[in-house]
Amino acid sequence: MKHVTILIGFFSLVFAQTTVSGVVTDGDNNPVADANIVLSNGFGTTSGSDGSFAFTATVPTTATFSAIGFADKSVTVSGGSVSVELSNRPVALDAVDVLADAASITSGMFLRSVRPSSVVSESELKQFNHTDIHRVVSRIPGVYVQEEDGLGLRPNIGIRGTGLERMEKLNVMEDGIIIAPAPYASPAAYYSPTMGRMQGLEVRKGSTQIKHGPFTTGGSLNYISTAIPSSSLNSVDFMAGSFGKTVLHVKSGNTMGQWGYLFEVYNDMTDGFKELDGGGNTGYAKTDVMAKVRYTMSVNHAVEMKYSMTDEISDETYLGLSDDDYAANPLRRYRASQLDEMDADHSQFVLSYAGKLSNNLTMAVSAYNNEFARNWYKLNKVDGLSLGLIADPAGNAAAFALMDAMDSDADAYRIKANNREYLSSGVQAVLNWSIENHDIQAGLRIHADEMDRFQWEDRYQMVGGKLNMTTAATPGTDSNRIDSAEATSLYVEDRMTSGNFIVTGGLRYEEITVKREDWGKTDPTRAGDASIKEDTFDVIVPGVSVEYALEDGTTLGYGIHKGFAPHGPGGTKVVDGVTQEVKSEESWNHEWTVRSYEGLNGLELTFFMNKYDNLLGADTAATGGTGSNELYNGGAVDVSGLELYLRRMLMDNGSIQLPIEIAYTKTNTEFRESFDGFWGDVSRGDELPYIPETMVSVNLGVNMDKTSVNIGLKHNSAARTTAGSGRLDDANSTDALTLIDLGVKHSLQNNITLSMGIKNLLDKDAVVARRPYGARPTMPRSISVGVNYNF
Repeated sequence: MKHVTILIGFFSLVFAQTTVSGVVTDGDNNPVADANIVLSNGFGTTSGSDGSFAFTATVPTTATFSAIGFADKSVTVSGGSVSVELSNRPVALDAVDVLADAASITSGMFLRSVRPSSVVSESELKQFNHTDIHRVVSRIPGVYVQEEDGLGLRPNIGIRGTGLERMEKLNVMEDGIIIAPAPYASPAAYYSPTMGRMQGLEVRKGSTQIKHGPFTTGGSLNYISTAIPSSSLNSVDFMAGSFGKTVLHVKSGNTMGQWGYLFEVYNDMTDGFKELDGGGNTGYAKTDVMAKVRYTMSVNHAVEMKYSMTDEISDETYLGLSDDDYAANPLRRYRASQLDEMDADHSQFVLSYAGKLSNNLTMAVSAYNNEFARNWYKLNKVDGLSLGLIADPAGNAAAFALMDAMDSDADAYRIKANNREYLSSGVQAVLNWSIENHDIQAGLRIHADEMDRFQWEDRYQMVGGKLNMTTAATPGTDSNRIDSAEATSLYVEDRMTSGNFIVTGGLRYEEITVKREDWGKTDPTRAGDASIKEDTFDVIVPGVSVEYALEDGTTLGYGIHKGFAPHGPGGTKVVDGVTQEVKSEESWNHEWTVRSYEGLNGLELTFFMNKYDNLLGADTAATGGTGSNELYNGGAVDVSGLELYLRRMLMDNGSIQLPIEIAYTKTNTEFRESFDGFWGDVSRGDELPYIPETMVSVNLGVNMDKTSVNIGLKHNSAARTTAGSGRLDDANSTDALTLIDLGVKHSLQNNITLSMGIKNLLDKDAVVARRPYGARPTMPRSISVGVNYNF
């Protein structure tokens, strides 16, 4: 007989009432997602994807626990640590009843549970109230980040050695639905869901994540939106802090009979921390609105509608600093970038159905549509030279002097309207079939996306420190093309349990058609015939993992899967006068894992090895390139590393708790071929850029009475900014950086919680990137205070 152990107290926050938190696991200490927890007063919560949960109540109280495949059980909670065992029941999955409180009715069917080491739960997000995705995801081992603006507006994230640029090698999802603007046609994601409005974050790695696609080497990043509450919820969060930072987060929802709803507004704005020559705003204003409505037709069938929209105006630039100017003032921003601004709008519509078709068969179907429009109006050239001149100020003295000049000749500054519109839509479906010792999942996705690139470049003159337009360009005369893609994907996965063994095998098939229609720079009205490139290709991606449970609760595992990333619609690329066929990225990826969980304590140790036959690189402006978005072959590459995840409850005496969580990653990378291309002059044995050798994250909590204190430490070793080997060169590397964040919460009364946070407590300064175009700082120390009111 299987049991679920409910472990209360992990990372808890103790308010005026008693706050009970913990993690739901099965008999093998694997997390149980979407378990319902309902209190005697009608309020309740659900466990996250890592099994974690938290609720506040006046004790003693009765809590009823229910989860798929287990009998309900009511227990009396009197505070302290509580252990609840749920007995296995021989009934089939109920897609609606149990998943009704998940982020969406289909999320638990599209996405199976992940390990605790790969999830940042709702309670963990509340520890620091981060709005920067880089800070959130850094506590997960095997995940690499490269800061760009210090605010997290344009994330650069990779997994297990994949490229970081604009998350172009990840499947970016929200509630299991792909949400990147054009993942097949133009994968560089200049849009990322707003981290501050999310209730959780998942990273999916290893052989069992191949079903998400199309990128299967590193993994997937899944944002978890706020769930429709099972009872009345009205919540207002307000925060104010340094650099004019304010955040307002309002949620209201309820479930009444067969209907449930949620309405959410999130507004985040700041003046920015950079100091623009001559003064001006260097921050942003971002507003999210989301609505969900669910109708439960019967105990076995439900439909749900989700609509979200995001509006962003950010005064952000691609222009960094020269090394000398950075040393003088790392927060400085050149006068030449005063007009740089991103104007972006995103919307998503999802209509979902979940149903129980028979005692052991469930189905979920979602139709989705994502639209994204953005115009990043930013400095592109000075005196006819690319902004790459910043790397050699002495060799480009005349042009570099224009960066902070008060006056200039006409047309000295070229500002490009990087204007693009994206469309991504499709239908995905999944069947879950449980029979004896097999848990089988089969899925289908029919998808289409496109990027409409319609750009121009205006010219300006500096007059008295202000930029004045001298030549207005015709829209569509810089870049004028449409990249599009259509893809049909199928997958099947079987998770078989036999004794102490769990064997999971899967196969993904994908057929992809990519197309480019290019009108060049002389046909802005698109009246003539476009130059067309088109290619259709398919791929089979297999994966298998084997886990063996030892008697002491330790699990040994091995997994292997094929990594794949589709080539774009460009088709060919000329390198050193030689025309090359751009190939899809392919690799074979291995992982060996030891995992042990006992109560509140857990340990995971993973060795991974990715062997690329061909690594793809992209020529984006974000990487300091031309911005053509063309793909390059990088040839054979080896990436290997070690991931360690440790969590322990150092103390739990009923009045004080001391939880700790540690994540450690060590990575080695090596090009196995010599070539000259996107990464520069690469020699065999060179290391990949922007992959730090060592990353460490430590989170320590102190929970007592009405107050909780959390300290987070993140350390990244220095990393190369260009391919190379041997000792790091200061001019071509980032600095090692250790950041400490502090979060404090205090319960003023039953429904009011005060908070205070300090980011970069020690006010550390470091070059965190040299792309795009120059040295870039991390955000200096910032302080915020906030209040949460529930009614």
